[in-house]
Amino acid sequence: MRFGLLGLLSEPTTFVITALIMVMALIFHNIVQTFVADRLGDRSPRLAGFMAFDPKRQLDLYGLFFLVLLGFGWPKSIPVNPRNYRGRGRSEGWVWVSGIGAYLLVSFLSLLVAALFGRMGEIALLVSFRTAASIALLHAVINLFPILPLDMGRAALAWGSAEVRRVIMRIAQFGILGFIVFFFILNATGILNQLMLFFQRLFVSIIGLIPGL
Repeated sequence: MRFGLLGLLSEPTTFVITALIMVMALIFHNIVQTFVADRLGDRSPRLAGFMAFDPKRQLDLYGLFFLVLLGFGWPKSIPVNPRNYRGRGRSEGWVWVSGIGAYLLVSFLSLLVAALFGRMGEIALLVSFRTAASIALLHAVINLFPILPLDMGRAALAWGSAEVRRVIMRIAQFGILGFIVFFFILNATGILNQLMLFFQRLFVSIIGLIPGL
């Protein structure tokens, strides 16, 4: 797997389109989570301005740096109040899971647009949107793992037992360095590629059902 957006600099069209889509994906991720939180009774993210398409409010500089460096980044985390959720805060987990869904949707739509450009013979745009779809899917797949600060890690804190929460917080003590090591282990063992291949095949199968594609 090619890491980061830096490797795309030799392909300006792909670099620009992928960068724009991923910046929008990071913002969309937060907007979706804010919407779900609002529907579940927690207005904290909306009141903090996370429902707006505002790059300054939504984007994290370190997250953008790692997006360029490793191909995986993150936006600012939306603020939530567990006391606003039913079941002693357990429904809060759906807020974080919705962020994974947001990345999956961006990946699917990017593949769909790529297929449209492929039918038109626009190879450069086909490659660009396929690349964006792959990076958006990478974000969804990595966030499936229950470690902090990933979405499923936060969901596991809401849904898990006391022992699960202790394990997650223990792992979180390693900070960003621990996360980077985890990222490379997932890639080296092929786990990331296998999960991404599963979703890519699923999306391609769905798109193949559309007449003309």
